[in-house]
Amino acid sequence: MKRYIIAAITILAFAAGMVSCTDRKVIRQLNDVGSYINEHPDSALSVLDSLSTTGMQGREANAKFALLYSMALDKSYIDVTDDSLINIAVDWYRRHGTADERLKSYYYQGRIYQNAGDNEAAMESFVRAETASGNEKNTAKGLLYNAMSVIYIQIFDFVNAESYNAKAKECYLHAGDADKYAGAMLFSSDLHYAQDEYSEAIACLDSVKTLLDSISTTRKNAYYIQSMRIKKDQGDRAGLSDELNRYLSSTGAENISWLDVADYYTYLGEYEMSESALQQYRELHTEYKDEPAYHIVAYTLNASLGDYRAALDDYINYSLLSDSLSLVIAEQDTGFIQERYEKELQMEKERNTREFVTLVSVFSVILLSGTAYILRLRLRQSRREKEALAAEVSRYKENYSRLKQERDELSETLSSNPPVDRQCKTVLNDRLELLNRFFAAAISGNDETDRIASHELDRLVEDRDQFLYTTRMTFAAAHPEFISYLESKGLTENEIEYCCLYAIGLKGKEIGQYIKRACHYNESSDIRAKLGLGKHDTNLSNYLRDLLANISVKFS
Repeated sequence: MKRYIIAAITILAFAAGMVSCTDRKVIRQLNDVGSYINEHPDSALSVLDSLSTTGMQGREANAKFALLYSMALDKSYIDVTDDSLINIAVDWYRRHGTADERLKSYYYQGRIYQNAGDNEAAMESFVRAETASGNEKNTAKGLLYNAMSVIYIQIFDFVNAESYNAKAKECYLHAGDADKYAGAMLFSSDLHYAQDEYSEAIACLDSVKTLLDSISTTRKNAYYIQSMRIKKDQGDRAGLSDELNRYLSSTGAENISWLDVADYYTYLGEYEMSESALQQYRELHTEYKDEPAYHIVAYTLNASLGDYRAALDDYINYSLLSDSLSLVIAEQDTGFIQERYEKELQMEKERNTREFVTLVSVFSVILLSGTAYILRLRLRQSRREKEALAAEVSRYKENYSRLKQERDELSETLSSNPPVDRQCKTVLNDRLELLNRFFAAAISGNDETDRIASHELDRLVEDRDQFLYTTRMTFAAAHPEFISYLESKGLTENEIEYCCLYAIGLKGKEIGQYIKRACHYNESSDIRAKLGLGKHDTNLSNYLRDLLANISVKFS
């Protein structure tokens, strides 16, 4: 990696010793490179390397070379972490060149910081790039918004991630870049899927489906894999089988994701086809024995075939390889950095602006346009508020039903099989008393009683540790077989409390916001591993609720 930077800086050092006027011939050569760098970055990199034999003169040529070389490295998937080269372009284009060149210089500076794992510095560069580019909408601006969205995903801020991805989609659509637009739609589908929002995820896939004939093989692959994953989660075997056949018939063997294909064939009970897919994968990937994903798919197939010795070997290999990998996610106050730099740049704009007189002359037109815009916004807001109210009513009815079920189960447990442990009995009695008070208020319509019950319920929920503890104790009394099963899988008390939140109907996003733990993602991954859930198996919330229902039926 370092040799690329050294070679580039050597070229610029040579140029520094030359005369100061710009060599227009070299500028023309660099412009030619810029015309095909997106489609053929490897060829562009080769041509840029060859310029070391000619040298360059002038700061503009040096800056253009630095920007193009950084672009060629990034587009060739060569991850650079040294910012010394791109800073030459940033320093020049900060005051010279076009808005597009300023955007790209800051953007590729941010990409280098991302490669180095410094998301805070990367976001600072991206904010500067956004400000420097103005209101234009093109592919470069879409790449910028996509990079910002990725940073927000890494800190589990799904709201901002989707917001910036929406901006990226708008830029790609405006630029007519169907392939990158499809990529952004697939990213939206993944975001909704991660939050158990299946209908939204499917709607995004439907948009991509209309573009399948005009997008790259990589995007097509991502579309089919995501579509099949959702059909599997929803138990749509016929739909999964049809989609799998379409995928295999429309994609060359060398581009097919054979591990996913094997996993889906196993789910459908077509074990010979699954083994054939695994064989294809082994032929194309000679290092398959070192890949955890391969072993978990092979484990699922062997377990389904009843070959438990082979299944155990695969599971042991999977565990060993997975344990050797570590996922370190550092929470960064990226939002604060973005806000701070936006304010600083805005203040600088306000100090330097001299366009006030012009703005006054068109004020009346803006006022009329703004009034119409506000009216439209209010109409939309009114519709959204009605939809939100309907959703809230539905959620209240669902929560009321869940609380009633818990009250009834606790009453039956305390009357028919009271716990021996005094602390446990106290916890369950307190919980039952609170639930009875809540329902008494709801039935009687007594506002004062309702206020007191709601206050006590809020106080219990706000005390996260106490609420998690009492919820686990409640499940231990009402559903002891469920808790025993989780304990038999080696789950800790904290992990069992986490599972109880899923079992009472919360989603992964809601749990993450409630427990406010940086390790939320790791806990979910650890629980899935202990429960034997693979990467592409059903999501954790569905699994736990189905488990609770099945165990309750079995022991009722």
